[in-house]
Amino acid sequence: MRVLQVRCPQCSRPIYSKMKDIVFYCDNCQTMHIRNGQTKVLDYEIADYVRNATSDKKFMPFWRVWCNFSIHDSKISGGSFAKLAEFIRGENGAGSIFMFIPASELDVGTFKHLAMELTLNPPRYSTRLDFGEVARLPLKLSNEEAEEVADFIFVTIQADKPGVLQKLDYSLTCRDAKLVYLPFIMTQGGPKPSWK
Repeated sequence: MRVLQVRCPQCSRPIYSKMKDIVFYCDNCQTMHIRNGQTKVLDYEIADYVRNATSDKKFMPFWRVWCNFSIHDSKISGGSFAKLAEFIRGENGAGSIFMFIPASELDVGTFKHLAMELTLNPPRYSTRLDFGEVARLPLKLSNEEAEEVADFIFVTIQADKPGVLQKLDYSLTCRDAKLVYLPFIMTQGGPKPSWK
């Protein structure tokens, strides 16, 4: 087996990493790329964090996936699709939504909570050019996997209270996926948002 030094596809500098990650970040030119049989430069953005946050800050990766959906038929006992109502346009039950899919390793409860919260209440933030001295959590989910998980999140949003989902016939098409790093403060109670 031959081991090769990973180099930035933009500036050709060697890339060194202290963590196992599926993406490579060049500190020199801020290019981020993935190697999955071939080298692919990724479109990404980094949200700025609240400056006075002094605790354990980390940047957590999310795939922001643009999804078009259409609800063809559904039956809900004791509730409605109130959570997605603002994203539906017209009478045909179709709409579009940015879904935020956590891309780092999280427990199921935290994953579901963050995905639903950020999808239904998209974060507003200023961006920054680099990570600075703040660590980032490793990426564990590819954009292709995130698009598959988007189906799960869509159904989870529909199946969540107040009604009981009995039937759902829908289509979901994922378009663009962009990597977004959001700053969090890591606490014993879980990650807390820290963007501005």
